[in-house]
Amino acid sequence: MFDQRDQMYIEYTFTLDEGKVLRYKIDFDRPRAEILDNANYPEWTRLEFQKCGNCPLKSTEYSHCPVAIDAKEIILGFKEILSCSTTDVQVITPERDYFKRCDAQTGLRALIGFVMATSACPILSRMRGMAHYHLPFASIDEIVFRVTTSYLLTQLYLYKDGQQPDWDLIGLKQHYEDMQTLNYDFLQRIRVATEADTNLDVLATLFSISSLLSMNLEQHLEKLKPLFSEWNVTRS
Repeated sequence: MFDQRDQMYIEYTFTLDEGKVLRYKIDFDRPRAEILDNANYPEWTRLEFQKCGNCPLKSTEYSHCPVAIDAKEIILGFKEILSCSTTDVQVITPERDYFKRCDAQTGLRALIGFVMATSACPILSRMRGMAHYHLPFASIDEIVFRVTTSYLLTQLYLYKDGQQPDWDLIGLKQHYEDMQTLNYDFLQRIRVATEADTNLDVLATLFSISSLLSMNLEQHLEKLKPLFSEWNVTRS
């Protein structure tokens, strides 16, 4: 288990049926250098290489894509592993451990999702608060619940600070539209890094989830509504 100095780490261990073991220890508050030596990193990690269409970063301030740098070792580690490969995935967080026997894509999607949300990307870092309470292998309903409550908590803090809150979730819908663009463009970057299908499947799945939530968020929220009907207390 974690000691005090490791409390901000999350560790993923993949034990594949063919015997290969991959282990990744991710620091939530990992150091981030803005300018890196090109000689130490592959071409596809440079900021201007297949740059996301909505990326707000400038190459004069960032030499490399923060997400590509953070995900580089994971992407290369899974380069020769097919998404359908069966694996045991153990996730150790400061609070508890998780275990799931699943295909490689499911485990990798959970890991990549956490790495992306805790990167220095200005778009993805909006999800850092939710990533702090990381839930591996989340279902669509769980994702909807988590992202919505996380966003509404942010609005509550804004309201208490005297700012204008967004109770209609307009900003959340816009965020997932931004995510669609980012995931699709980042997928083009990853195509250069690997010829196996695992990473492509994972990014394609993340693109599908962001697309689904941007278009059908209200529908998913309506599905969850009966679970919270007991809070509808009539005030006199």
